[in-house]
Amino acid sequence: MNTEAKNRYFQELTLNLQHEGFAVKSETEDGLLPVELDGQRLCLALDTGAVRYWKEDVANDARSAALDKATDVIRITAEYMSQMETAPQLTASGLTGDYRLLADFNGVVLAGHPTQYGVQFITWERVQERTGLNQGDYYGPLGGVDCYITAKQNFATRSGLVSRSALFSPEQLTEVYRSIHETLENSYPMTEERQKCLESTAKQIEHGIPDLEARVEISNQKEMEFAAMECPQDGGMQFS
Repeated sequence: MNTEAKNRYFQELTLNLQHEGFAVKSETEDGLLPVELDGQRLCLALDTGAVRYWKEDVANDARSAALDKATDVIRITAEYMSQMETAPQLTASGLTGDYRLLADFNGVVLAGHPTQYGVQFITWERVQERTGLNQGDYYGPLGGVDCYITAKQNFATRSGLVSRSALFSPEQLTEVYRSIHETLENSYPMTEERQKCLESTAKQIEHGIPDLEARVEISNQKEMEFAAMECPQDGGMQFS
């Protein structure tokens, strides 16, 4: 990766890490990007999308989970920034500015548009014998790597690469995740094979929904409020 491409990647990565609550320091003399959490060193990001860290910096569950999160952000950012560097320009009638063609299938395109606030992703349908674009769906910038993930899913379904019925919404996956944990936390008879399957499914959902913890909390709160309405405590007139 040349110097200019590396600088663009680190700038984008800094925005994405900050969006997730991490602090990013100046690039080291070795060309690495230091990442901190709560004022303490967490890891170093490489321009390849890899990560270096010290075991003592991720000694507890919270720090280990934070490292997993940072690693995902670094990997995903490296993935799309690498594509941005090599993707051809998207040309269409009436389209001006720097738009890179990341994917094109079945009359639908996925484009990346670099801005000072980060990369914006757009899906369009080709029209006018492929000379024009219509019905754009826009993602970001300033939304972190979620914008890229969501834009890819939108492209896959709009283009027909993946059936919409094959994808679960974040709300559906949140309830699946809650149900899995309710099953695992109860003393149901369960084979080791099924337990491992449920645990791996929960882990997959955790990686697929960045704000899963907040969604679970909201879902729990709504259920508690519903239960309180259905079974209110006795609070009327008292008799002796």
